[in-house]
Amino acid sequence: MTPEPVAERFNLAQKLLALKQDAAQAITNDFFSEHPEWTARYGERGRRFCTEDACFHMEFLAGAIEAGSPEAFADYARWTVRMLGARGIGAHTLEENFAQLEKHLCPLLLPAERAAVSGFLALGRQACAAPEAVAETHTEESPAGLTCRAFLAAILGGRRQAALGIVEEAIRGGIGHVDIYVDVFTEALRRVGALWEENRISVAQEHVATAITQYAIATIYPRLVAKGPNRGSMVVAGVCGEQHQIGANLVADAMEANGWTVRFLGTNLPHATVLALVEEASADVLSISTTLVAHLSSTAELIRAVRGKLGKDAPRIALGGAAYRFAPQFAQEVGADWAATDLRHALAMLCP
Repeated sequence: MTPEPVAERFNLAQKLLALKQDAAQAITNDFFSEHPEWTARYGERGRRFCTEDACFHMEFLAGAIEAGSPEAFADYARWTVRMLGARGIGAHTLEENFAQLEKHLCPLLLPAERAAVSGFLALGRQACAAPEAVAETHTEESPAGLTCRAFLAAILGGRRQAALGIVEEAIRGGIGHVDIYVDVFTEALRRVGALWEENRISVAQEHVATAITQYAIATIYPRLVAKGPNRGSMVVAGVCGEQHQIGANLVADAMEANGWTVRFLGTNLPHATVLALVEEASADVLSISTTLVAHLSSTAELIRAVRGKLGKDAPRIALGGAAYRFAPQFAQEVGADWAATDLRHALAMLCP
């Protein structure tokens, strides 16, 4: 399926999401029937995780199809293979899940829809055979890079006071808040995510690291002094289902420091709540944070709701987050005005 038929992609994505639970349960039944040793090894807990994973496959498939980006689904497959492999589960398991998904979905789809789904799943199976290693960045010799290395060690160790002290030292050393946001906080959390993916840290350690980083962000906010002209009002929010808040938080703080009057809603809010505040604030810009491709359908729904309710009074809409790395055309297709994949890019667009 090519990027042109936006309405068809939206309809197919919605159909897949509606079929998600039934398809996930069918995949689980098939898999455990084919592999009775998994019942003995993992029991009902294994069946539950298998169903949850199948739901994730469906969500990412729907998001990638709505974005018109087969590569986004391939990237998800590579990430999943690496994550499962670090936990002793081979790539063939995911390949088998994708094949089972195709078997259950295709009889329920129209011919053009079947062709699209089969094409995306085929690329996903190919990606399973060649999961790329996570590229390492090398910033350790720069001031911000050295700070990142120290900050990472502190948050992984659960040492909140040490982490806050490292940030204080960075500020005294003249590292700007945007550099701290991007080269310290964002990079440190990227590495935390990679360590979890590699099964080298627990979910609890990842949560502690994230919580300490949120404390550190809060220590910088009172020091921010707005500069430049008054640019207008902005609402910053994540879509329903979005659990990653720190990226949106950093955008909100940086925009406020650059002249915007910001209302930061956090993430995972009902669209009606976001729409109500946009209307109440008479916002000039709505900034929507989307980290995962699986949430692009929700992003599109929010944009349609804003445009449909407010019409000519709707604000300009800026999209941001890692979800747009493989979908650069998505913003224009769904009626947004900009899309950025990192904070510096967002500042360049909204604070020229």
